[in-house]
Amino acid sequence: MSFLNELSDGKKMVDKVFKAAIKAKEAKIKYGDNAVVDATLGTLFDEKGVFVAFDNVWGPYQKIDKIQKAKYAASIQGNPQYLESVYKWLFGYEEINCEIIVSPGGAGSISSTLHNVLNPGQSVIIPSQGWGPYKTMAAEFDLKIEKYNLFKNSKFDIDNFKETLNTVMKNEGKVVVIINDPCHNPTGYTMSSEEWDLVLEFSNELSEKGPVIILNDIAYVDYSMNPSWKDHLLKYRNLSKNVMAIIAFSLSKSFTAYGARVGATIAITSDNEELAKFKNAAIYSARSIWSTVNNSVMELFALINNDHTLYRNYINEKEKYIKLLKDRANIFIREAKDVNLELYPFTEGFFATVKVPNDLEKEALNLRLQKNNIFTVEVDGGLRIALCSVPKKKLKGLAQRIKNTM
Repeated sequence: MSFLNELSDGKKMVDKVFKAAIKAKEAKIKYGDNAVVDATLGTLFDEKGVFVAFDNVWGPYQKIDKIQKAKYAASIQGNPQYLESVYKWLFGYEEINCEIIVSPGGAGSISSTLHNVLNPGQSVIIPSQGWGPYKTMAAEFDLKIEKYNLFKNSKFDIDNFKETLNTVMKNEGKVVVIINDPCHNPTGYTMSSEEWDLVLEFSNELSEKGPVIILNDIAYVDYSMNPSWKDHLLKYRNLSKNVMAIIAFSLSKSFTAYGARVGATIAITSDNEELAKFKNAAIYSARSIWSTVNNSVMELFALINNDHTLYRNYINEKEKYIKLLKDRANIFIREAKDVNLELYPFTEGFFATVKVPNDLEKEALNLRLQKNNIFTVEVDGGLRIALCSVPKKKLKGLAQRIKNTM
């Protein structure tokens, strides 16, 4: 006998990121901060090991009236100025047929979308290396997991991507696939424009057999070193009527506002009837799960987005940290190559991942690293190194230390 339903009975959350972070914190207390490499948390830290909260985000926040901070949002869908600002942030002044619904971070967007577009027992397709909570969300909604192989010859494995989607379409008559790009978590890979063209061309072809939904998780989009990356999003205007692109946007990384829990779901399709149905379902789910989202940070985003001076100050501050991430990555990637430490293909972003395909070897290596005060996060196929949180002085020699431990 259980008080829980069958789906919830036995659920237990073990978050590998926070579990590893706790062990790193304990090691710092015991051995001192200088003796420990904490590469666990996916949040920005500066070179002194201090958590980064952008001055040009949280400074303007102090100017927002306390009543605005205390109030409910203007609507469940989101404050009108916030929705307009998200559109401008992603698409500029281009026209694209979409609906935008505020969400509590990117996680809220992805979770709500999976809840609304798939029936229990259907499959969500995720990359072979990917963010762990994709699987948690799938389990929450009683969904099956299918994986496409992410890399082949250090490039996006378009052949396996097609094969996986074709198989699911054949078996289920519908495809929902998650693509985390740019600055992929956990590998740091960013797909090329040509690779995206192949994905979208194939999606249009596949949609002749049934609905195709591309769920593009862009949590790290504002840390891409290619300032024109967002231009890719306009390609969603060329999708066939039976394809929907859903963008999961987050202010967690973009604004160093992890705890504020503000993001958005942006649904794009030329089928206006389906677009309206999706919007209605997303708003209904919002009301039933989280009701409304943080009003003050929606106001803050609109404030910065619509004030030229505030926006430029924010961009200039963020660029310093993009450069810092690049400098850190250059150290680790170069030294890994020098000592023949195999990584998954890396382009940019918060993370790099040491390639360890065998789970038993991965777990054993991680334990040995912890004994040497090096703390990483176990992910599918390897160990994730959070470049975002490790200062340059601790990255120097880290690849050699990991290689020696292997």
